Amino acid sequence: MSLRTLRKRVLILLCLCSILIGGCEFRDIDLRLFIVAMGVDVVEDRPEMLRYTFKIAVPTGDPKSGELKSIIIQQDSSSVARAVREIKSKVDKELDFAHCRVLLLGEAYARKGIRDVEEWIIRRRDTQLIMYPAVAVPDARTILNISPATERIAGNAKALALSEEGTESPYIAKTYLFDVDRRVRESGIDPYMPVITVDNKEEGVLNINKTALMDKERVKLMLEPEESKLLNVLMIRNLLTDLGTTMNGSRYEMNVDRSRARFKIVVPEPGKEEIQYKLTIGGNLEEKEDYDQLTHSELKELEKAFNESLSQEVTKLLEKIRETGTDPLGFGLRYFATHWNNNTEKQQWEAMYPHITFKVEVDTQIKGTGYSR
Repeated sequence: MSLRTLRKRVLILLCLCSILIGGCEFRDIDLRLFIVAMGVDVVEDRPEMLRYTFKIAVPTGDPKSGELKSIIIQQDSSSVARAVREIKSKVDKELDFAHCRVLLLGEAYARKGIRDVEEWIIRRRDTQLIMYPAVAVPDARTILNISPATERIAGNAKALALSEEGTESPYIAKTYLFDVDRRVRESGIDPYMPVITVDNKEEGVLNINKTALMDKERVKLMLEPEESKLLNVLMIRNLLTDLGTTMNGSRYEMNVDRSRARFKIVVPEPGKEEIQYKLTIGGNLEEKEDYDQLTHSELKELEKAFNESLSQEVTKLLEKIRETGTDPLGFGLRYFATHWNNNTEKQQWEAMYPHITFKVEVDTQIKGTGYSR
């Protein structure tokens, strides 16, 4: 090998090494700040701007020490992408969104339209699509500033509640950001989100017991706690919850451990469309106001009372949802699948849904009256 050829090969090798080194953007963990939650609010006196709030966990040496270190940084900007770049000028380390599990949308912003932030998160490479979105009342910054006393890792309490990894409540309408995006883009089904509010009776306590129903852009209605629970009964099979009814002036509560909801859309003739729901409920009697033992005939009578009250409550809820024009249960998607006709199916459903009726049939089976020691 001549000296000239050797020089050429060494030069090529050096060029390749410089390319590889230039493409590496690795940063050590101690050079990163981890964003664990972010919030979006409107700016009242500047309608063209949004207020972005980021809760940033500062890594500590020993996670078992119980020491919480986090900071909250706020930035008003015309876009979330610009806000992130502007916040970078306020910190000394690289912002990392890989651990951001909570997205809080202030009520005013959620009623205005969520697509801008939702699109940014879906497109950005380092954000998680399994992020837990929620509507924050009164606003996202207020909720982010609250750290419950039970929180052991900075910003983790809200993620544990929204994901149901920590608590498991029938009032929480758990959802993921990828599912919200799917429902936004899909015809015949609309997104929903849980609602986080401040508990006015207990300081430093958050309450997640309402559900926000949305069209493709914004919040249309917030369901009350009992309505949110019933919606979860319709959406989640074998939901662990409680249901109550009244018989002969006494209140009875049942611990539900088995539930299933099915529906079909019946179109006998134009103008008489109907959604027939069949709800199966099973469980044990957990609480009653009087202390007398129930006979078999009284137990059957109680099951009938549960059937009637649940049927009325579910029908009332479905009619309330229908009046908003939203479709969180995917009735439209079911209609498209069972009445396939690409030319007219969407128009038929849009004309049908505002006046469609509901027929709810409930079958309650009380397996036992519970232990009486």
